[in-house]
Amino acid sequence: MPTTLVAGFLVKLPVIAIPLVLSLQVSLGLHRSLGAAGAVSGAWMAGVMAGAPALGWAMDRLSMRPVLAVSAVAQGAFWATADRLAYPALLCAALASGLLLVPGSTLTRTVLAVRTAPEHRQAAFALDTVTSQLSYLAGPALGAVLSTQASPATACRLLGIVLVLALGAFAVRSGQPSRSTLAPAGAGGRDRAGSGERDAPAGDADEVSQAGTGGGPEAAGVRGISFSVMGTALAGAFATGTVSSGFELSLIGLSREQGAVRWVGLLIAMCGVYAVLGGLLSGTLAATPRPAVPLLLLGLVTSPLGLADDWRVLLVAVAPAAMLAAMSFAVTAAACSAAATEHTRGRVLGLYGAAVAGGNALGAPLAGLATAAGGPAGGFLAVGTAAVLVALACWVLRARASRARPLPSQKG
Repeated sequence: MPTTLVAGFLVKLPVIAIPLVLSLQVSLGLHRSLGAAGAVSGAWMAGVMAGAPALGWAMDRLSMRPVLAVSAVAQGAFWATADRLAYPALLCAALASGLLLVPGSTLTRTVLAVRTAPEHRQAAFALDTVTSQLSYLAGPALGAVLSTQASPATACRLLGIVLVLALGAFAVRSGQPSRSTLAPAGAGGRDRAGSGERDAPAGDADEVSQAGTGGGPEAAGVRGISFSVMGTALAGAFATGTVSSGFELSLIGLSREQGAVRWVGLLIAMCGVYAVLGGLLSGTLAATPRPAVPLLLLGLVTSPLGLADDWRVLLVAVAPAAMLAAMSFAVTAAACSAAATEHTRGRVLGLYGAAVAGGNALGAPLAGLATAAGGPAGGFLAVGTAAVLVALACWVLRARASRARPLPSQKG
C-alpha cells in the first residue's frame, strides 16, 4: 500500500497543477488572453471527464498495464511538445491529453480495491483522500513557482517527466494482479452486490457469485453491480466536487468584500489542513456511513458560512466543511468500490473520477453566478443547498431501493 499511495500522489501532483500550467503557458508563453487560456484548460478538463470512464472500461477488458503504457506515451508526447505548439494545435492536443490521462485517484483506488482486505478498505480510501488533499496543497503552488520563476516551458517539461515516471511506476509495480490472486468467484456465498445489501465493510461486493448467471464473467460482473448504491455514490461525489470548487471561489469573494484578500492564501491552506484531518478521521470510523450522511452535513455547515463577518471567524468556521468534504470523498469512493465487481471495477471508478471532475467544473460557475446575484454569501448558500438537495435525493433513492428488495423467502 505505501508504494501505491506514493505513486498515486506523484500522479496527482502534476495533474492538479495542469490547469494552472496550461493557463500560464497560453497567457505568458503565447501571449494570449485569459479567455484563451481558460479555453485550453477547459478542453483538457473536458477530455479528462470523457476519457476516464472509457479508460476504466479498457482496464477492465485489457488489464491496467497496457492502458497505462498508452497513457504514459501520450502524456510524454504532449508535455514534451506543449511549449512549442501554436494555440490551435495546443487546444486540440490538450483535449487529446485529457482523453488519454488515467486520473491518479482512479489508479490508486483501483489497486487498493483489489489488494486491500475488505475490513481495511475504508482506511485505505481515507489515506488516498489525504494524499489527494496534499496534492491540492502542493500542486498549484509548484506549478506557479516553476512557471513564473523559470518559464512555462520548464514547468511543462518537468510536469511531464514526473507524470510519465509515476504512470510508469504504476505500470511496473501496481498493475492488476492475476485472477488467481483474487478471491475466487462465489467464495463469499451470496451475492451482496446484486442484492444491494451493505451491512459488511466496503468491498464485500467484489466477491460476486457468478454461479448460474450465464453470459460469461463480463455479463456476470455487470449483473453484480448494485446500481442504486453506485448511483447514490456517484451523485454524492459529484455534489462534493461542486461544493469543493464553489467553496474556494466563495471564500475568495467573501475575503475581498471584507478587505482581507491578503489572508486568502492562509484560509485556503488551512482548508487543506482541515481536509487532511477529515480524511484521517474518516479512516478511523468503526462503520462506514452512507454517502448521503456526510454530504448532508457538508451542505448544512457550508450554507451559512457567508454570515462570517471577519476572516478570523472564517478561519475557524471553515473547519467542519473542509473535514466533511474529505470524509464525503472517502465514503463515496468506498461505496463505489463496494458496488463494483471484479469485472467492472475499472469503469465504475472511472465514472467516479468523471463525477468528481464534473462537480469541480460546475461548482465555480454556480458559486460565481450566485455571488453575482446575492453577494459572497450567496455562493456558499448555493453550493451548500445543492449538496443538501442531492443528499436528500440519494436518501430517497436508497429508501426506495430497500423497499423494492425482495424478502429472503422470495429469493431464488
